[in-house]
Amino acid sequence: MTVITEGGVRLWASRSGEGEPLVLCHGGPGLWDMFEDVAGMLDDRATVIRWDQRGCGRSQRCAGPWTTDRFVADLDAVRRHFGLDRMALLGHSWGAQLALSYTLAHPERVSTLVYVSGTGIEPKSQWHGAYKENLTARLDQVPERLARWRELPERAVLQRSADFATGL
Repeated sequence: MTVITEGGVRLWASRSGEGEPLVLCHGGPGLWDMFEDVAGMLDDRATVIRWDQRGCGRSQRCAGPWTTDRFVADLDAVRRHFGLDRMALLGHSWGAQLALSYTLAHPERVSTLVYVSGTGIEPKSQWHGAYKENLTARLDQVPERLARWRELPERAVLQRSADFATGL
């Protein structure tokens, strides 16, 4: 299915399932249609809408503008295309930031916000110190990990786990 934005950019979208509308916002940008399996698990509970953001996946390659406001407008084009008055939004990583930005811009159009591993709205200076301390504490739990930090295959998992209060 194709959604056309106000500027004429073609966005790929898919709708499945039955029930209250849930729009999924992928991370990246660049992790297009990462929610296909999730949508399959929710089909019996919600009308699930997946979409590839501009320049990603099956959506049109285009020049910018690459601004949050532009992506918020694209998400609103998806909402209008499917005739939704209100929708639940689930976003991951950059998609969480997009869903939050959309909710702040259009609170009357959002019934629920599910914010998964987003970056938040605070500057890095307000959170990065605590993140770094938590990551170092996790690595210190196993001293050989700290010594080989840059070489570890599980580095990405350890980095992501620093976001949580309990250890791996």
